[in-house]
Amino acid sequence: MRMHDKIPRKTDVELRIHQAVLNDLTDPAIQRLHNNHICFTLLSLVNRFYALERQCRTFGTDVTIHLSEIQMIMTIHNTEGIHVGGLAQKLGITKGSVSEMLRKLERKGLVRKEKDPLKMTRLNVYLTDKGKTAHENHMYYHSRLDGVVAEATAGHDAATVENFAHFLDDILARLTAFSKN
Repeated sequence: MRMHDKIPRKTDVELRIHQAVLNDLTDPAIQRLHNNHICFTLLSLVNRFYALERQCRTFGTDVTIHLSEIQMIMTIHNTEGIHVGGLAQKLGITKGSVSEMLRKLERKGLVRKEKDPLKMTRLNVYLTDKGKTAHENHMYYHSRLDGVVAEATAGHDAATVENFAHFLDDILARLTAFSKN
């Protein structure tokens, strides 16, 4: 899936408004949503994960790193030495967007560009030590999030956890189909 094919992301303000609306128990529609506990809990869960993902973090560095920046850092880490055009193709965005993001990451000391020795007109992209630190801490952050989920499922037998996973997959498939109508 390409980046521009994804569902539009909510801004922080939209998330705060959405959460405030969900907490307004005087609204009969919100009361009905609260009464459908599974739907309300899933919606709250998605909003919580999304808010966590959108928070700017330093990831063990001295600079603030935004979600799109850490995603670019992850892609560079996984394809060290990739060129600007390759990054654009891999992420499904324009070379101009990649170049702009790389300039920001360079200013923050997270990446460096070098001329490709085989094709001097091409620039290859590498993580600096600071960029590698950000990536490592980002992966650690996600392992901690995974740990939260693991703790929540630890008290349940494997069959229950598997059934719950199938339940979530089923809801996701149904919502995907619903969104196409």
